[in-house]
This record gives sequence, C-alpha cells and structure tokens, in this order.
Amino acid sequence: MRITTTTRVLAGLLVPLLNGFARADERTILADIKAFFETADFDRRDQLVQRIQADPTYNRAKVGKWLHRAKLFGKRKPGRDELRVELPGGKTRTVALRIPPRYTSTRAYPLIYALHGSGGNGANFIRYVEFILGEAVNKYVVAAPSQYAPTFTDTAGRPNAEHPAVLLALKKHLHVNSDRVYVLGYSLGGHATWNLAVLHADQFAAAVPIAGSFALVGADKLWDAVLPNVTHLPMLMAWGAHDTGGADPAAESPGGGVAGLNRLLAEHAARLGLPVTTFEDPEKGHGDIYPPRPQLLPLLRKKREQHPRQVQHTFRHTYQAQAYWLEGHAWKGSHWGSAHHGNIELRPNEDPQDALLRVIRSKLGQLRGTIDGQTIDVRRKKITELTIWIGDGMIDWDEPVTVKVSANTVFADKLEPDLFVCLTQAARTYDFDRLRWAGLRFKSGYGADPVTGRTAFPPPAELP
Repeated sequence: MRITTTTRVLAGLLVPLLNGFARADERTILADIKAFFETADFDRRDQLVQRIQADPTYNRAKVGKWLHRAKLFGKRKPGRDELRVELPGGKTRTVALRIPPRYTSTRAYPLIYALHGSGGNGANFIRYVEFILGEAVNKYVVAAPSQYAPTFTDTAGRPNAEHPAVLLALKKHLHVNSDRVYVLGYSLGGHATWNLAVLHADQFAAAVPIAGSFALVGADKLWDAVLPNVTHLPMLMAWGAHDTGGADPAAESPGGGVAGLNRLLAEHAARLGLPVTTFEDPEKGHGDIYPPRPQLLPLLRKKREQHPRQVQHTFRHTYQAQAYWLEGHAWKGSHWGSAHHGNIELRPNEDPQDALLRVIRSKLGQLRGTIDGQTIDVRRKKITELTIWIGDGMIDWDEPVTVKVSANTVFADKLEPDLFVCLTQAARTYDFDRLRWAGLRFKSGYGADPVTGRTAFPPPAELP
C-alpha cells in the first residue's frame, strides 16, 4: 500500500480521535469510581465494579491513580481555613488548616498533623510550623487541632479515638497523599506525637516530637515493650539541654525533666536499632526549640513503608490494633486503664512498681507478623478476631499462599486481587496509596475466610 500525503493527514487526524475515545473510556471509569464512593448499597457497588472491570480500558495497575483523579474532593481556597470534626462520643474538634498556594483538589498533597503545646491552639501553632519549615511549608497542607485530648498512656489516663477520627476526616475533606502524612508537636504536643507514633505508626511517614518525650509509667522499664512499634517510622527528637524542670518550674525534676528522659529514650532507641535521630540544643531550656532544617526537611520528604516484611505492634485498645497489613477487631480480657488494678499481689522480693508494670504488660494487646516468601505467620495477644490484608508486593498472586495464625495454618490456597474489596477499603479508609486487594478475616475458633466487598467491619470504639 502506497502511503500518500493524504493518508498521512488522515492518520494524523485519526490518532487524536482514537486517543480521545481512550480518554472517554477512562472518564467513564472515573465516574464509576466516584459513584461507588457516593453509595453504600452493596448491589449498586457490585454493579459498578463489574462495569469498571468490563471496560476495555480497565487496568488494575492504574486503580490508585484513578482514585486520586476521581474528583472525590471539594475545592478549597489557599490560605487559612478550619474544619470541625465530629468525634466518637458526640463531641467535636476544631482543626485549623493552612492550605498551600495554588492548592488544587485534583492532586494529592503531603499532610503535616501539627499538635500545639499546653494552653496553645491550632491556629497559633501553624505559625511555628511556618517558621521552622520556611518556604518549604508551601509544599504541605498543615492541620492543627485545638484543645485536643492528650494521648498519654499512663495508668490514670484512658485512651481515646480522637486523633484517628480527625486524620480520617482530613483525608475525606482534603486530597491527602497517605504515604506522606507526618506528625509534629511541641511540649504537650511532643508527648502526643510520641504516643501517636507508637500507637499508630502505620499512618505516618515520619514523626517529630519537640520539647516533649515518651512519658510512660515506669518509663524505661516499659519502653522496650512498645518502642519496637516504630521500627519502620523515622523520627527526629528535638529538645533543649536545660529542659530539666518538673511540675514546679523552679525545681529540677528528679529524672532530669524532658532532657534527661529524652537522653535515656535515645539510648533505648539506639539499642533497639530504631530509626530515631536527635537534636539537643545546648543553649535552650523548654522554649524556642527549632529542629535544624538540614535534619527536618529530608525527614518530611520520606514516604511511609507500606508492607514491611516484619511487623510488631503492642497497644492498649482494639482501635489501636492496626499495623500496616494487620488489623484487630475484637478484644478478650481487661484493658490497661479500663479498671482499677486493685490490690496487686507481690511476688517474693518484688518491687511494687515492678509488680504494677507486670500487671500492665499482662493487659497489653499485641499483633506480630512475618512475610517469608508465600508464607505469612501471625501471632496475637488479646485479639480474637483480625484481618490480614494483602497488597501488591507482599506475595506472588500466581502462587498459593499459606497463612498461619498462632502457629496454626488457617489458609492455604491462591488469593485473587478483588476490585470490590479494594474500592470498599479505599472508601472506608480514604487511603489511596496503600491499596488492599485481598484480605483474610480470622476469628478464633472459626478459622479464616477471604474478605469480600460485603464483609462487615466494626465501627471505631467510642471512648471518652
């Protein structure tokens, strides 16, 4: 066939038309994904999934990008704003927002979750974040809740599900890159940052506690039980060398205050091989601590590790039982903080505080998991029902997978990536970057069954 100039012209006109048809098909998929998020009806969702998969343009590798392009977020103007979030228990929390210049809802932004100090508020603390980041702050959405509930894990305090609820609300209202969420706090916010890092490590790419520490009852005697939670979470601790005061600012704390506690904490982190770096300002006390930008900015460019081959997570309550590809749903036994410990019977020659810590350890839940080739091994404590999530890169989908829970094989077969499961979990978590393509729901005494788009999940615990 002789190719003439006319043929070339026609071909040049036809290619854009064909590309236009491809884009039109993709727009249909984007519209169906949006419709999926707008309905909770299982049959309607099932119809949408089947239509998406039947589309000749469907490509499983593009689902994450399509979720980000499906116009699921409303417009917001750059500058200062706020969001009121409904919390478990009927309360609300006001979150101050800093929306970066040229913000558009069509792309995902990294998020800094910023926690003010005692007596502060979110709007004022955003100014501190602006100062320590400089021009780099314009690359981030900054969200700072005001008068948030502390997350201290001492024996008197009770856990609360406030921060997970706020983080989920932020992801629903703002287009967030879930692989780049960072938590940063000062003083009281530094303590809260440590607690969020330990109890919700899989939600963050990095954590920056400033002028605060990880204040547990028994401190170093209990740290080793929970610090392995941050094995995959880079952290930067910053404090002043003269931050040695206790409750009375005029008196030095017997433990050396924040400075003394953080030095000891850094030693423990180093001994455990954790990704924790430190900055101690030799001239400062509790105020005016500014993490150096050469340390801070590279940390705020890191991405979350999605599916680590080894997971160890220790926690207080069911809603904290989430660790990368493990999620607990039901608890057996008492919680730390759920009731008074009562009279603790001392063992021979046992120190009373050691006895208290022994009782606390017995009330902690734990999830541990290892991926070794096509074998997934899960261990649990206190948790009687859980889901083992499977994402790309964890296994070879073409080969059978063996799943063991507490040394018992509960599944030995192939798993198939399921778009219905993937979209259902994306709509539940608004995490479009770590997609869950399959799951196994394990229940003690009943074994494990594959998760479907209709599998029910318990609501978050409503704690005060």
